[in-house]
Parts: sequence; structure tokens; C-alpha cells
Amino acid sequence: MFDRYWKKAVLTCCVFLGSFNLEAGPRLQQKNWEIGPEVFHQTYEEPGVMKEEGVMYGLQGAVEFHDFMPGPIHLLRVEGAYAWGEQDYTSGRTGDIDDIEVSFFEVRGILGHDIHFQNGVVTPYVGFGYRWKEDRAGGMVSTTGALGYDRESNYSYSPIGIAFEADLEKGWSIGGRVEYDLFWDGTQRSCFSELHPLNSDLVNDQNEGYGLRASLRVTRELDETFLLAVEPFWRYWDIEQSELGDFDEYNPFLGKVVQRTGYEPANSSTEYGVKVVLFF
Repeated sequence: MFDRYWKKAVLTCCVFLGSFNLEAGPRLQQKNWEIGPEVFHQTYEEPGVMKEEGVMYGLQGAVEFHDFMPGPIHLLRVEGAYAWGEQDYTSGRTGDIDDIEVSFFEVRGILGHDIHFQNGVVTPYVGFGYRWKEDRAGGMVSTTGALGYDRESNYSYSPIGIAFEADLEKGWSIGGRVEYDLFWDGTQRSCFSELHPLNSDLVNDQNEGYGLRASLRVTRELDETFLLAVEPFWRYWDIEQSELGDFDEYNPFLGKVVQRTGYEPANSSTEYGVKVVLFF
């Protein structure tokens, strides 16, 4: 496992360092804030097992420093997002459950290098991200009588991408980004303890997967201080089957607790939506 993580770390650094020429010299610090709402449709699927989908509403924000230090690193960006909504669960095995409360949180830090051209800039970047998601189905019952339970997932990853921005006429500009998310590690907690007081939760390590993102942004200058942008986006995760994990389960036929082994199936998550961003 250590060798696999070490190879990923070397690859991440090489992609970042190889994406630009080293430069030096004093630079002026520029700081920008951005905040705005987003809405997106999310589909989570375990092929042949289950699917969960619904509309999510969120708020995202970021602070971005350009030309904040001498050398090749021109961009420092910290961004966060929180979203919530209700999703419907469907399964050929355990039935359907509607209106499951789902919440989502993500925070990312990014370093990049600005490559300027006549009317804009291209910025290769790399960073580190953390993603958390919770499904609160505890206490709910499916159409076949199966009991629901809460689920929590945690991802650690490195975004590697290219952002671009080009000036148009009369205060308009266009930009966007294309990104590959290098998956480091994940943990999935299935709260089986909600099904019986003698049960324990199942915790599974997830070691293989990847993510993809793309967006396109159209920006309008409102005045010397504020800009407003509309940004359609697409996000995707593909995670392989997890490692095995042990948990305790009460067996009513035996009248005692037995130890069982379980895993998190291979799964994918797709999001597409739009956000409105205010820059200042």
C-alpha cells in the first residue's frame, strides 16, 4: 500500500512541476473572493445493486491569491462547498425509499502557475481535496419492508487540472476548467448499529478510483469591484470495490451476535448542474 501511495505522490508532483517554466522576481499580491449558490442533479449507483438520485442545493465559496510570491507558483486558492437535498433510493433487492436526506461537504486547496497570452491566461494546477457525504436513511422503511440506515463516505484526493480565462469585449469574459481527480483514499461507514442495538457499524477502506470534472464559465463585469458569472458544470466519480471489513450482527435465529464480513460495492457518482458566482 505504501508503494502505491508513494508512486501517486511522485506522479502528482511531476505533473505539476512539469507543467510550467520556472520564473522568479517580485510580484504584486492580488486577492479575490467569490461566493454563490449552485443546484445540481446527483446520481449515485452501485451497478446491479442500487441507485440513488435527486436534486441538491448548495452554497460554494473561495478565496484566491494571484502573484502572491516569487517563483513558479502564481496561484493559491482555497475553496469550499456545502450542499443538501433529498434523494430517492431504488433497488431490485431491498425495495425503494423516497426522500432520503442527503448532505455533502467539500474543501480543496490548490496551487497553480499562470501562463499569460494576449487576451487571457491558462493555469495548470494541482492540490489536495477532501469530500464528505452523508445519507440519512436511518429509521426509514423500504417498499419491501427493509430497514434503512445512515451511510457516510469520505474521500481524499488530489485535483490535477487546467483552468483558463479569456477576455471578450465590453466587460465579458469566458473561462472554465478540465480536471482529473487522483484518488488517494476513501472510507465508507454503514451504520448497521441503527438496525439493532447489538450490531456494530461496518467500515470499509476504499483504495482505488478516480474523478473527473469540467465546467464552462461566462462572466460579466458589473462595476470596478464586482463581477457576476454563470457556470454549468459536470462532476464524476468512479470508485472500485472496497476492502473487506468485519462487523457484529445480531442473529435472531441463533439468539446471539455473530461476526460477519462485508464490503462496499464498486460505484459511480455523477453530478451535473449550474452555479452563479459573485466575484469581489
